[in-house]
Amino acid sequence: MPKPTSDLELEQALNPEQLAAVTHGEGPQLVLAGAGSGKTRVITYRVAWLIEQCGVPADQIVAVTFTNKAAREMRDRVENLVVRHPLPTFLGTFHRYSLRLLRRYGDRVGLRRDFVILDTKDQMSLLKQALEREGLSDKAFPPRAVLAAISGAKNQLLDPQAYEARAENFFQRRVASLYRRYQFLVGQVSGVDFDDMIVKAVNLVEDEELGKRLRSRLRYLLVDEFQDTNHAQLRLVRALSGEGGNLTAVGDEDQGIYRWRGADLDNILDFEASFPGAAVRKLEQNYRSTQTILDASGALVAHNTSRRGKKLWTESGDGELIELYRASDEQDEAKWLVNALVGLQPEHRLSDMAILLRTNAQTRVLEDRLLQKGIPYELVAGTRFYDRAEIKDLVAYLQVLRNPWNDLALGRILNQPPRGIGKGTRNLLEQLARDLGHPVWDVLAKDELGNLPQRSAKALRAFRDLIVSLRRLAEQVPLPTLLKQLLSATSYTDLFRADDPEGQARLENIREFVSAAQEFTEANSYQSEETDLMSAFLDQIALVSDVDSWRGGKGISLMTLHSAKGLEFPVVAVTGLEEGLLPHFNAQKGPDEIEEERRLLYVGMTRARERLFLTCCQRRRVAGTYQDQKQSPFLEEIPEQFLNVSLSSSLFADRRASNVRSFFGQSSSSRRRPSSSFLPPESDGTVKKGSQVRHPTLGTGVVLQTDGGGDSMKITVFFERSGKRRLVAKFANLEVLS
Repeated sequence: MPKPTSDLELEQALNPEQLAAVTHGEGPQLVLAGAGSGKTRVITYRVAWLIEQCGVPADQIVAVTFTNKAAREMRDRVENLVVRHPLPTFLGTFHRYSLRLLRRYGDRVGLRRDFVILDTKDQMSLLKQALEREGLSDKAFPPRAVLAAISGAKNQLLDPQAYEARAENFFQRRVASLYRRYQFLVGQVSGVDFDDMIVKAVNLVEDEELGKRLRSRLRYLLVDEFQDTNHAQLRLVRALSGEGGNLTAVGDEDQGIYRWRGADLDNILDFEASFPGAAVRKLEQNYRSTQTILDASGALVAHNTSRRGKKLWTESGDGELIELYRASDEQDEAKWLVNALVGLQPEHRLSDMAILLRTNAQTRVLEDRLLQKGIPYELVAGTRFYDRAEIKDLVAYLQVLRNPWNDLALGRILNQPPRGIGKGTRNLLEQLARDLGHPVWDVLAKDELGNLPQRSAKALRAFRDLIVSLRRLAEQVPLPTLLKQLLSATSYTDLFRADDPEGQARLENIREFVSAAQEFTEANSYQSEETDLMSAFLDQIALVSDVDSWRGGKGISLMTLHSAKGLEFPVVAVTGLEEGLLPHFNAQKGPDEIEEERRLLYVGMTRARERLFLTCCQRRRVAGTYQDQKQSPFLEEIPEQFLNVSLSSSLFADRRASNVRSFFGQSSSSRRRPSSSFLPPESDGTVKKGSQVRHPTLGTGVVLQTDGGGDSMKITVFFERSGKRRLVAKFANLEVLS
């Protein structure tokens, strides 16, 4: 069988721009991959080309992305292209790669080998303890807000001391003390949260000796979704690739929608500053959507200033117009949309369709309508399998068997199932542990139960003996057998009645968990005897997300716009295009937030392959009361020629035809940008401090400052409508007035 990555087959499988990116030589490159332009194909073919054509050892290549789903897709595609199996190339998420480093070298940054990964609930529990010990109210300092601040600090690689030094107000100074206390508690349970994984990986790789050793083993690094990287991840990439290293970064600034969780769009906009000498390539041929969808979404996102710019095109033809429906209220919206989607059958299956929303709360009315009509649907936001109570209990048991000093997991199973260790006994035990300065397990193992009531002490000793016996068993039997023995020894399944529907569902979940352990064990049977399969299984569980488990095929998919990133459907509907929903009222503090909301709509629109529906309401019920809604300003940025507009009959009766046109604002022709006097890339000397300029969407302004020259020239402009903005001259589309 001929190798699938021969020159001839590469030319047949890739367009010229993709081929150039795949066969890029030494040094860094940035591949600006527009929506649906084949970025995954570029990454996978490049990995295959390096292995099969260039003879690069497969274990000297690392490819990282952001979701397990994307990583699985990459691995499946690469393994279809190369000969060697199993493939030793690392293809996974940032966190999984960081975890691999920490499991091997974690002692260098103060971690136990059996450290645990803390999920969101674990973090909340520890933060509430921190608030209590600092004597602070969770009303004055909401835990989620504090955790977000701590996460932001870690994304910037700021430890508690550095964060405190930058604190500008009372809230931040108190957060600094909570941050310090929280990290202490994290250390007490031998844990790391997701942000810690990246931070500590950076610390490892930036160590001169270890970093040099790691770089010698890593010849080629590929990074997917580069627009979603934060400062810490950028530092990790720079440290791994080294100066002039073989880095291929693939991304699209127009799909950067995670600023709220620390992503820094400047990482892709200023790529050449971080990686000097980088080649920059654009993928503009789209293989997903119709030209109408591409032109409409492109016109929308062109109103952003923080972008390099690209023009997507396709050979698929114009396709149908985009359907825009202005509903009277959310009930009318749901009725029209469900009827419109169902009406596409049998040309399209229900599983070909997705309804995208800005918030999870918007699903309720749509779900009601779908249920009334008996239409199957799948909500991609339900309770994650591994977040179900009975599964978390079993995971906690395994965590304790691996690391009994994990007080969080130990506390969860201490009386689960009930064994006579009530809340009062647990509080006394935890207080005793604090007084002695020991983890709870050490108090149990050393039998330092002090003056605890005899009955409570007896129950605690029985629990300790159970865990000790199960830990011995864990060293002797495979993981699935251990789980079955654990269930028997604890009588855990006795909690649930098989004749009760809820109990039956929980028993089925438990059986499915044992099956998951069996599948994992079989899939990893090739691992060396030294590999701790229990730890690897728990690590896999900790790194799974909601969308990773989504498979589709059960009916119409309902999901948020953020969840839809990376997916595509023949038919897509984006609902709730109203001021306060999209753009969301929480994201209207400045131009950067508005631009991110516009990118979010762009991402939603470009999920569609053939048909796209947009809806908005004149009024919407909020907390039981109707309130008038304003249409999203983004609708005015979509040229009319791409839309087929219809109004609710109740609205149409009250409006004249001229009002229908005014609904969209000025016509598309009057919104066109001037065709002359723009600042071209080669004329960077034509603008200087004090120049008056006009931007297509920001209006007129005055140049305050210019920095650099050529393609990397930056211009700081004060606009009358939107204040001070810093723009890349090459992509700013400024008209010089004087």
